[in-house]
Amino acid sequence: MNQDIGTERELRERIAMHGKSIFDRGLTAGSSGNISVRIPGKSGGMLVTPTNSCLGRLDPDRITKLDALGNVVSGDQPSKEAFLHHSVYDVRADSQSIVHLHSTNSVAVSVIADIDPNDVLPPITAYYVMRVGRLPLIPYYAPGDKELAEAVREKAKESHSLLLANHGPVIAGKSLDAAVNATEELEETAKLYLMLRNIPIRALSVEQCDELKARFS
Repeated sequence: MNQDIGTERELRERIAMHGKSIFDRGLTAGSSGNISVRIPGKSGGMLVTPTNSCLGRLDPDRITKLDALGNVVSGDQPSKEAFLHHSVYDVRADSQSIVHLHSTNSVAVSVIADIDPNDVLPPITAYYVMRVGRLPLIPYYAPGDKELAEAVREKAKESHSLLLANHGPVIAGKSLDAAVNATEELEETAKLYLMLRNIPIRALSVEQCDELKARFS
């Protein structure tokens, strides 16, 4: 059962609850980061956190409601990065929620010069493989650059998890809980990767990763 199917009020309250949890644990700071959820039904709209809002102090009533064309239906003005959410939803019909953070360890990994842009992190743990999967790197674009929307749209066709260079992760999920859990799993794996960067590691093999994907996809 899709955990994001509920009344609009329930969705607003759950976005605020997750936002506070994310902020309180230091996974994003200030007014950075944004969360969205598709509105159930055929409207094609979404709820998204407002521009310049702190995820730790979200007012459910002021969370922005957008229609399928991106027009504001209710609430405050949307996050300046709402276009990233639209780009992912356009190509991932199964995604019901998106989390975008400026989380410290993930951003740190995104600026390393010699990471693989096709898959940024090695498969260190089973839960990283299960929740995050392949993690392509999107080249750097200035905040608000509309060319970023097209770059995200193209890579989102291949993976529900993306890392924006010098910026942070954009993670889609089949539910709000799934998107949040995957984002947190990425941040912890990025932390492990930075801790182990100068130490030989034993990552999961291709066969082990394929087995996990077959079993838990």
